[in-house]
Amino acid sequence: MIKDIRASIDVGSNSVLLLIGDFSSGKLREIVKRSEITSLGRELDKNRAFHPDSMAATFDAIKSYAEECDLHGIPREKIISTATEAARVAQNAGDFFRRIETELGVSTSVISSEGEAYFSTKGILFDTRFETDVITIMDVGGASTELIRVNTKNFQILESISLPIGAVRSTQWLNDQLFVQNLQKIFLDYRTDLDKFQGKELFCVAGTVTSLGNMHLLRKEFVEDDVHGLVLKGEDIDSMFKKYSEFSPEQFLDLFPFLQKRSQSIRGGLNLVYHLIHRLLVKELTISTYGLRFGTLLEGKVRKEFLYARP
Repeated sequence: MIKDIRASIDVGSNSVLLLIGDFSSGKLREIVKRSEITSLGRELDKNRAFHPDSMAATFDAIKSYAEECDLHGIPREKIISTATEAARVAQNAGDFFRRIETELGVSTSVISSEGEAYFSTKGILFDTRFETDVITIMDVGGASTELIRVNTKNFQILESISLPIGAVRSTQWLNDQLFVQNLQKIFLDYRTDLDKFQGKELFCVAGTVTSLGNMHLLRKEFVEDDVHGLVLKGEDIDSMFKKYSEFSPEQFLDLFPFLQKRSQSIRGGLNLVYHLIHRLLVKELTISTYGLRFGTLLEGKVRKEFLYARP
């Protein structure tokens, strides 16, 4: 049997994720999944650049992941590494990722919002069953949120938008007392687009909503098998918002130790999800632990059409 072991790294605005999978049998067998919170989108709106501490943490995470890939015989030049919204905004992104390629041998592709939607969709459609042909996906990142309508039968993306708000940005805006006015402006600017995504059900990926699912289960440790496929009602989100929307990072960490560094941004994520589902008239959220890193691993490459072209 010819070995086909692949690795993908998702460099997000809040976390850096690794997935190593074996396709030798023709199906994906997960070997390694890792996650590190590095907050690459920290103070992004203020500085329009990656924060030095976040760059150091991200570099260390990718170095560790590259060493993990070495152990599994994956050449570093074959690692599929992608970066999203924070890298599209930060003026020093190019220099940072050139340093990573030079020193670590890992080349990172900054992908467009369309590419982010495509790979997130490909990930969530992996080994998942749906009762309707057309679904809406919500991918809450650190600096942006993607909404995607897709035909599950033919994998046709019908519509997608990228909102310039995520868990890290929301947390910063809450701390600066700018959340309400910034969110209202986004809802106003995108009002026509948002109307197209209204409906009773969302399928949700990424760390914010998977964490909210685990919080709903009142778990101190993250149990992926229990979170994947979990359905939250709108009133479940309302209840969590009522309980936790004013929590400090220390209070989140004390009650939910699994959050670790995500305790710094989960308040913003909860506030964002609460307001978004009410804006979209959502009654149910189905959570998937599959997302962008699954999509890139399944695709095996990043097509040129999905590369971000800086204006």
